[in-house]
Amino acid sequence: MHPYELAIALVATVFVYKLVRLAILRQPTRRDDTANTDLVNRLAEVEERVRVLERIVTDERHDLRQQFKDLES
Repeated sequence: MHPYELAIALVATVFVYKLVRLAILRQPTRRDDTANTDLVNRLAEVEERVRVLERIVTDERHDLRQQFKDLES
C-alpha cells in the first residue's frame, strides 16, 4: 500500500466514523417515564433491603450467633 492510499484510507475511516457518530447522536431519545418511575421505585426498595441486611450483619448479636454456630460445626 502506498503512503497516499494509507492517508486516504485513514481520512475516509475518520470521516465515516464521525458520520456514524453524528447519526447516532441525532436519534431522538425515547423517554418512557413510567418505566423510569418503576425503576426508581425498585431501586429504592433494593437500597432499603441492603440497609436492613447491613444492619443485620453488623449487629453484635448476629456476630455472636455466628460464632456459636461456627463452634458447633
